[in-house]
Amino acid sequence: MEGYVSIPELIEYMKREGLVFAKETDLGHLKLREQYLRRKSLKYKEIADAKLWGDLSKKGVEAIAKRMLEPHEIFMKEKAYHVHISAIERIAKLKGIL
Repeated sequence: MEGYVSIPELIEYMKREGLVFAKETDLGHLKLREQYLRRKSLKYKEIADAKLWGDLSKKGVEAIAKRMLEPHEIFMKEKAYHVHISAIERIAKLKGIL
């Protein structure tokens, strides 16, 4: 695209190319999400920081984990609870996030 374009043309171009407008602050958690999903497990804080289950605090993530995780999907490592990536993805899909 070069020169001047109308707003409808810009929107149509963006739809065709699969582009969206996003706040710069929203991009930070997307990068974290991409990095974290390559791991085997994550801490509650990491799940909250990457907004994998929505815009929740560490306490909110902990509450969901207690309610929705099976005993085999969570384990203690280095004095912190970790959740297996498969369980994180399962809950994210149930919440419509991934």
